[in-house]
Amino acid sequence: MLEDEIRNVAHMIDQIKKEKGDNWSIKQMVVFENNLKSRLARLVNEKKKDDLLTFEQLGVDMLFVDEAHAYKNCFTFTKMRNVAGIGKASSQRATDMMLKCQYLQEMNQGRGIVFATGTPISNSMSELFVMQRYLQPQLLQKLGLNFFDNWAATFGEVVTSLEITPEGSGYRMKSRFAKFHNLPELMNMFRLVADIQTADMLNLPTPQLKDGQATVVVSECSPFQQQIMDEFVVRAEKIRNNDVDASEDNMLKLTHEAKLMSIDPRLLDEDAPADPLSKLNRCIGHVFDIWQQTQADRLTQMIFCDSGTPKPGQFNVYNEVKTQLMLRGVPEQEIAFIHDAKTDVQREQLFESVRSGAVRVLLGSTVKLGTGTNVQDRLIAAHHLDCPWRPADITQRDGRILRQGNRNETVQIFRYVTKGTFDAYLWQIQEQKLRYISQVMTGKSISRSCEDSDETVLTAAEVKAVATGNPMLAEKMHVDNEVARLKLLKANWQNERIMLENRIKQQPQRIENMQQEMQDLQADIQLSRTTMNHPFAIELDGKTFTERPKAGEMLLLLFKMTALQPDESLRIGAFRGFDLNFTRQSLYNMYLEIKGTKSYAVDLGDSELGNLSRIEHAIDKIPALLTKAEQKYNDVHDQFIAAQNEIDKPFEFDQKLQQMVARQSEINSALEFEELRGQEIVMDAGEERSELEHQERAEEMVMED
Repeated sequence: MLEDEIRNVAHMIDQIKKEKGDNWSIKQMVVFENNLKSRLARLVNEKKKDDLLTFEQLGVDMLFVDEAHAYKNCFTFTKMRNVAGIGKASSQRATDMMLKCQYLQEMNQGRGIVFATGTPISNSMSELFVMQRYLQPQLLQKLGLNFFDNWAATFGEVVTSLEITPEGSGYRMKSRFAKFHNLPELMNMFRLVADIQTADMLNLPTPQLKDGQATVVVSECSPFQQQIMDEFVVRAEKIRNNDVDASEDNMLKLTHEAKLMSIDPRLLDEDAPADPLSKLNRCIGHVFDIWQQTQADRLTQMIFCDSGTPKPGQFNVYNEVKTQLMLRGVPEQEIAFIHDAKTDVQREQLFESVRSGAVRVLLGSTVKLGTGTNVQDRLIAAHHLDCPWRPADITQRDGRILRQGNRNETVQIFRYVTKGTFDAYLWQIQEQKLRYISQVMTGKSISRSCEDSDETVLTAAEVKAVATGNPMLAEKMHVDNEVARLKLLKANWQNERIMLENRIKQQPQRIENMQQEMQDLQADIQLSRTTMNHPFAIELDGKTFTERPKAGEMLLLLFKMTALQPDESLRIGAFRGFDLNFTRQSLYNMYLEIKGTKSYAVDLGDSELGNLSRIEHAIDKIPALLTKAEQKYNDVHDQFIAAQNEIDKPFEFDQKLQQMVARQSEINSALEFEELRGQEIVMDAGEERSELEHQERAEEMVMED
């Protein structure tokens, strides 16, 4: 398998070289082969595996993989360099899974692998290629899409645009795998192996969210937090102006610290004052209130927080929550951290304690308390203290409580946001990505093209806008959402319009065919009625039989003795004015055809009298077929009239969409103008400072003279 992978990638490199007109030198080939072997050998990691039994010797013929998204970091070769949005990570467990899948698919003609996951796409659409490599390698190879670059050229586009550098020191041209095209075709390919079931489709007995949505708890920014936000603005300006080395301070670091500060400033400075109205303390208050209200039923709660995890000797969120809850009267044994369960046995014991109600408040991070956690039995509330980094993490978090097996009919999900910080904006980014991914996966009104984003790092302009309470940023969020919603509605309207146009073109011929079918059925009904009350008589093999047992015996004998080639038909007799034929279509089994103006198929069995009854029933059912055909004709005719009336209607929200797009452009231009103006002010201030320093030095020189 490893050698095959090396040969495949080497072949691709060779093709790339030929396209460019380059030739391989022996030295280049050897260096490339050795580097590739070394990298793949590290991924296969044979040294750490036992040599007692191989996977092949185990006799495994079927692989069922749960939580398959954990294997998305599979080594994928690409000639694209310095392009964001492409997963370049590679892990040993993903490589091991790929080798197992390739082996089983070779042994089972492309079958034998089943993946199960709630989040096949966790962050970017390019992850879909990895899933297809696992499950559809033969189809990808048949279509010439088995290399990522070919797949990306078919379904994606690398967009190069001017953007702020991550450290905010200036602008640069950045290439990003940010646009996707031909999405309907891509999802049609994926659905050949993917059975996508959403909560709406399954209609499982899961609890309902109170008021139909998550509860957003907004806390005011304290004076100390506002002071830190002001410092963030200064830092952002220094980063933007390249006044600080990127290794010391950058926008990624600033974004992370902003997340910590919004939870509790003490995560940055242990000497910071404790704010009783901070979102951390408001979360503690909600947890205690629910704990008190549900004490009789011993209902449970979960608190998610990826920041401020337990660290001995310093302030952290987990210990603060536990301490404050204990001070209010919650027993220590009813509060647990997922981090305390080090082994699988300890985790299962902890989960059983939560399911039984012995532990009523469980704290954990998305990684440790997300996938594979089944403690939903008594869960009444889930609390998000911070915003996760990926949209799939929101799905995994919420899936712990909105889950089959929860005995509560109504539950609550709390999201805590500190006003004037980056909380609301980070939640907005993740929800937009989550909404887009869910639309693509479910196929609901999917557009042909879309934009994709894979980063959650604020720019310096966004820092300043949030910190200064710029209302235009909030309006930008609203307008962006509304534009996305209206564009989706328009895409759906366009799809329906195309379907209506096709229906209008096809319906006249379809109506004509249905009219002919009804005439044929009426002719066969008249034919069947001419012999309705006559004594039983059937012609078989040139002889007429008036006794049912002998006729049934002869029919079964003819059926067993007749051998037909595909698409061949043989007349064997007649009954009630209809010809009787043995017919075989393609590779299907032979059947009896009752032929009048139309043909009616009858599958014969081993019963002599039963076969005759089947023939009679098929003829007697013709009037019912006519009734069904007339009903279908009326439905199609009504649809044709409705389609003609509907095709001329314009898009209902077209004017609103145009207004929103125009407003979106105005807001983006205004924000960009403010950013550029801020840069000019900083430059002017720098020039004034330089002139002032120059004047002071000149005055000093005069005084010295």
